[in-house]
Amino acid sequence: MRRDLCVAGIDVGTTKICVVIGRPTDRGALDVVGVGTHPSHGLKRGIVVDRELARTSISEAVAAAERMADIKIAGAYVGITGDHIQCANVTGRVRTGPTGEVTSEDVEKVVQSARDSVALPSDREIVYTIVRGFTLDGQSGVTRPVGMSATYLDAEVHVVTGMQNIIDNVEKCVEDCGIEVQQDLLEPIATSLAVITEAERELGVTLVDIGGGTTDIAAFDNGSICHTSAIPVAGNHLTRDIARVLHVSLEDAEMLKCRFGRALPDSVSEDDYVQVNVAGTGKAERVPQRLISEIIQPRVEEIFTLVRNDLRRAGVYHTINGGVVISGGGSQLADAWRVASDVLDGLPVRVGAPRNLVGLAESVATPIHATGVGLAIQAANDGASCTEGADLDGFPMGNTIAAVRNWFQSLVSRPSRSRRPGR
Repeated sequence: MRRDLCVAGIDVGTTKICVVIGRPTDRGALDVVGVGTHPSHGLKRGIVVDRELARTSISEAVAAAERMADIKIAGAYVGITGDHIQCANVTGRVRTGPTGEVTSEDVEKVVQSARDSVALPSDREIVYTIVRGFTLDGQSGVTRPVGMSATYLDAEVHVVTGMQNIIDNVEKCVEDCGIEVQQDLLEPIATSLAVITEAERELGVTLVDIGGGTTDIAAFDNGSICHTSAIPVAGNHLTRDIARVLHVSLEDAEMLKCRFGRALPDSVSEDDYVQVNVAGTGKAERVPQRLISEIIQPRVEEIFTLVRNDLRRAGVYHTINGGVVISGGGSQLADAWRVASDVLDGLPVRVGAPRNLVGLAESVATPIHATGVGLAIQAANDGASCTEGADLDGFPMGNTIAAVRNWFQSLVSRPSRSRRPGR
C-alpha cells in the first residue's frame, strides 16, 4: 500500500449516517482520523424514500468527518442493507492449462464460472462475492491454489445479490455529495470485519447487527462466510411499540427506550416510575418503568426468534459453535444479550464493538459505529484511496506508514459490481 493511503467508509443507515475516515498502520490497525454522524432522514429499512433528505443527511455526516480529519474525500466504500438482499453458495469448475499448474487466471475463471451459475432476474444484480474455499481434483480445504498442481480447480463462492434500483438510489445519494462509490459492501460483512475475531470465524459464529430498520445476519463457519440475510424488524419497531402503548411521540419513545429500557422486565424494580408526555395533550403522566421493559421484551424476543428461524432455514444453525455476536444500536439495549441467549437455546452471546483501532479510537468504540469502521477496514484491505481525485487545497495530509495485513487475501474477490459508465 501507499504510505499516504487514506480510506473512508459510509454507513447509510435507517436511523443514522456514519462516516469513518482512517489510515491503515504497519501493525494492521486502523488509525481513525475522522468520524461524522448525522440523523438519517429519507430512508426506511435501508431503502431511500426521499432522495433530497437522504442526500442532505449524508452530506452533513461527510462534512463532519472531513472537518475532523482535515481531509477532503472523493471516494468511499458504502454499506448496503435491506430485506431485498439474498445470498447463495454456488460452485464453479475449470480445467487447468497444459502445465497442470493453477494460475491466477484459473482462479479468476473459476470464480466467474461460479458467478455465472447464479440465475439473476432482470431487476437484481450481484453485490458481492466471497470465495469460501477451493478444491483441487477433489481435495477440498485449499485456500491459496495458485502454483499448486491439479487438473481441475473448483471454487465454492458465496454470492450476495440485491435489487438494482434500491442499490442505485443509495449510490445516487452518495454521488450527489460529490463522492464516488468505490465499492458497495453488504453491511453485515463490513460489521464482521470490525467486531468478529478470526478464532470465532473458525469455530463458527453468527453476527446479528440490530439497526434501526433491519436486523442483518452473517454466519461464518470454518473461517469463511456461509450465510447472509436481513430481516425487516429492528430497533425502530421497539420505539414504535413504546409510542403506541404509552401514547407518546416517537422522539419521546426513543428517549424512553434508550434511557430506561431493558429487555428483561424482571431486572426493573416495580417501585420505579418515569414521567411521560402524552402526545397531543400537553399532559404528563407517571408510568411504571417496568412497563417500558414489558413493551420491549416481546419485540426483542421476536427479533431473535426470526434470526433463529432464518439460520435454521439456511441450514447453518448447528454450526454456531463459537456463539453469537450482536452489534448495532439495538445491541446496546440492556439485557438484550440475555434475551438473545435464551431464544437461541443458550448459545453464548456477546456485544461486539470495533477492535484494533488507534487514533480517535474512542470516538468509534461502540457497536453503532461498527459498520462504518468495517467499511473503512475493507477499503484499506483493498488499497482504495478516498482522496484520489479530490481537491486537497486546504486539506493537508500527513505521512503515515500504511500497511495492513489483508486476511481476506485469496478469499475475497475483487469488487463484483461492474461500475456503470460515468461512475
